[in-house]
Amino acid sequence: MKLHSLHIGKLQRVEEGKNIKVVFETGMLKDSINGEVFCTQMGFIGDCVSDTKNHGGLEKAVFANSLQNYAIWSKYLKKDMKIGFMGENLCIDGLDENKVCVGDIHKIGSLVLQVSQPRKPCFKISGVWDDKGFTKEIFKTGLTGWYYRVLEAGSTKRGDEIEIVKKDEVCMSIMEVNMLFYDPKNHLNLMDKFKRLKTLSSGWESVIAKRIKGVYDNSYMSEL
Repeated sequence: MKLHSLHIGKLQRVEEGKNIKVVFETGMLKDSINGEVFCTQMGFIGDCVSDTKNHGGLEKAVFANSLQNYAIWSKYLKKDMKIGFMGENLCIDGLDENKVCVGDIHKIGSLVLQVSQPRKPCFKISGVWDDKGFTKEIFKTGLTGWYYRVLEAGSTKRGDEIEIVKKDEVCMSIMEVNMLFYDPKNHLNLMDKFKRLKTLSSGWESVIAKRIKGVYDNSYMSEL
């Protein structure tokens, strides 16, 4: 398990595409960084977030994706994808949503991180890749990536080994949380695990409850 690549992004304007007729600003288009970068409790130095209401902050300080997901997404989109253009800071080789559990503690370089929650895919993913169904495909597959909170500020670089310092005692994977979020009525068997989580970011309890009742507003994932 290692850090395949490290990514930092400035705010950029995404113009209208062939299929997506919307213009927006985003920090998703991140550049690959060769050197070592320091990360505070609020995220990597120099990294920008456009939508600070839904991204960034203490509970979403660092965003990670699995390198192995790119082959799946590229097949779906029928195009090669530039790594880092899913908005991740960390592209990780050897870990994915089935292996990573909420509350797990990872050390990468001198940086100590704790998995805090899955990413909720938003419409900007579809906009960046000019595919109306891409956001919903990520929602359906659960290949969302995951957020970290920073337990110990530090620095990391491409190629650093990933040490699993501690596995969360509940062992509820990011994929399990995603499946409960996507289709709660058919995954009620996961509710016991979910209720025992102590390390999940606040607010997910009400989100799952609203999904079960069918009153959750998921317009941020809507097709453009």
